[in-house]
Amino acid sequence: MTHLLVLLMAAAGWLATPGSAGLGRLAVRSRQPAWPIAGRPAMPMLVAAGVVVLAAAVSVAGVAGLSVMSAGSAVVLAAVALARRSRRRADQRRRRQEVLEFCDGLAAELRAGQPVATALEASCGDMADLAVLARAVRFGGDVAEALRDCASRPGAEGLRAVAVAWEVAADSGAALADVLDRVGAALRAEEDARSEVEAALAPPRATAKLLAVLPVFGLLLGVSMDARPLDFLFGSAIGTACLALGVGLVVAGVLWVERIAAAAEA
Repeated sequence: MTHLLVLLMAAAGWLATPGSAGLGRLAVRSRQPAWPIAGRPAMPMLVAAGVVVLAAAVSVAGVAGLSVMSAGSAVVLAAVALARRSRRRADQRRRRQEVLEFCDGLAAELRAGQPVATALEASCGDMADLAVLARAVRFGGDVAEALRDCASRPGAEGLRAVAVAWEVAADSGAALADVLDRVGAALRAEEDARSEVEAALAPPRATAKLLAVLPVFGLLLGVSMDARPLDFLFGSAIGTACLALGVGLVVAGVLWVERIAAAAEA
């Protein structure tokens, strides 16, 4: 019963989260008010449902059990958030590298005497993020607009400079390969600076994660010394409150450090 209540609370939070893949995003895509019920916002109903679920959880598991569940949920949500941010950074890094490869490849194809359309399609290769550009070249679309469309993805912002270079070369007749070399050099310099920032931020991130797992080693040490710390944490109201408070502070600290690091990278 307790697990079912936790799942229901998690599902309600996921569906109500703006920008998630839940019903909130479906409502935005359909250009309808989020969570419409009889023409009125459903947030009061969500709050009422949350209160009911919370009261049911307290009645079933008690305050101590609810504290333990809350601490576990906080750890899981923090781990998911950190994993998503790490995956997002990896995707952005991959796209930046693909933009550099695209600029270098297109400049090389143009210098080899290939037609512009052939050079563009060959430079796109198997890059999924440049599929829009490949279709625009294949079907005679607006290449500059396709480049800007691809540049809307996080990490591919450098394609905006390529779009401007494309328009300038088309209007003035300037050699596009030379402009692409300069764009690639500028993007490579930005990537080097970004790599230095990430390298400088790696130790604080690692320190925050290390400090987050140190209490676990403290518990293992207490168990090895037969101090029975788990009996205190899970067997008394004070211990349960200390567990919930400690987990909350650890999670808040890790997320705070990650937020500062993300702001420095922006």
